[in-house]
Amino acid sequence: MKQTKKITRIILTTLVILVGLGGILLTFINASAIRVAAIGDSITYGSGIANRDQNNYPSTLQHLLGIKYRVKNFGSSGRTAMWTGNKPYIEEQSYEDSLNFSPDIVVLMFGTNDSKAQNWIDKEAFKKQYRRLIQSYRKLESDPVVYLCTPATPYYINENTRGTMNFNIQQDKVNEIVEACKELAEELEIELVNINEVTKGHPEWFTLDGIHPDANGAKAIAKAVYHTIKK
Repeated sequence: MKQTKKITRIILTTLVILVGLGGILLTFINASAIRVAAIGDSITYGSGIANRDQNNYPSTLQHLLGIKYRVKNFGSSGRTAMWTGNKPYIEEQSYEDSLNFSPDIVVLMFGTNDSKAQNWIDKEAFKKQYRRLIQSYRKLESDPVVYLCTPATPYYINENTRGTMNFNIQQDKVNEIVEACKELAEELEIELVNINEVTKGHPEWFTLDGIHPDANGAKAIAKAVYHTIKK
């Protein structure tokens, strides 16, 4: 009986030690991991996706990159890159949190909400204001590598084929924004991830409302970002 109790105490003590070591190891892994900040609007946040916490694109990107990376989702729904927009990202707590995260990698994806009639000015105004947002990350002490994503392809639903889309998204302005992102990427010498091209021809990923991708669309976005980071 005494021997059994002694063995039980040894086993329990060993388990406690292993749990403690596991916590220390996890802390070390998190501290040494490459920090990736996913910045954007509701598409980055994962609005409308079933099991959002697991299936949004930053979570999928984390799975693809593995434990050497730490991906954090700083997406905020409805936000614009332009500070003159109705919901500027730079006025959000998510923006401050993303800066304080001291990222090694920044992935930016805005433009969908900037295309709204109430927000859009013109391509040059968009570039000027988006440039300022991008540069705020490039100036961080952590000196992150910045990746610039074009906005996803928006789709009409319910057999509509003209006019504004859901949420007042304007397809022609999204197209201008895609070109603006390409120009900014070239000007600032940063990598472009053409999410607009990745999501083109895939309306089946956007059946919820034509704007927000499902889990399959989020996976396609994550894969595109992953391959750009790892190339």
